[in-house]
Amino acid sequence: MNLLNKLATALLVVASASVHALPDDWQQEMTILSDSAEIDRRAGTVVYLGNVVLTQGTLKIEAERLMILRNGDTLEKAVAEGDRARYQQQIEVGKPLTTALGNRIDYYTSDRRIVITGDAELEQEGNLFSGERITYDMDSETVRADGSTETQAKPGDASTEDGESGRIKVIIQPPKTDTDTATE
Repeated sequence: MNLLNKLATALLVVASASVHALPDDWQQEMTILSDSAEIDRRAGTVVYLGNVVLTQGTLKIEAERLMILRNGDTLEKAVAEGDRARYQQQIEVGKPLTTALGNRIDYYTSDRRIVITGDAELEQEGNLFSGERITYDMDSETVRADGSTETQAKPGDASTEDGESGRIKVIIQPPKTDTDTATE
């Protein structure tokens, strides 16, 4: 076997091992950066304030305020709040990141579900869902979007541009064609 074949074989072994051996995010170390923190051990809560960034594997949450609820050593829920709190995570190996924006993002770890409220947006593989409230179930891969209950739009409100105030908006990308995959 020549050197080029050995290198190619080694590269394939390493690449396939990294794809199949990628541990779930919840098994990774969690890092939280913030300006300050308040801990209540009895309640099992920690509140991080100011430019908060949580990372764990492919999971990343950015917010002005982040509350973590624990039950013993188990993370039950993370609540991110602020002007455009942000969530991103790679749900499946080989798939692009799923991203979410909203004024509040509730991440239920055991249910593998997120609820985005207040000017909510969820993007997956170029498809975009927006509304007042979006619920995404990672296990069943279902999305539920709800519009605002307000019936009167404010002048200059972005939602009035298309005359559809209070409604949800979904943008779905067309399927890729053979010519699209040939150019990649």
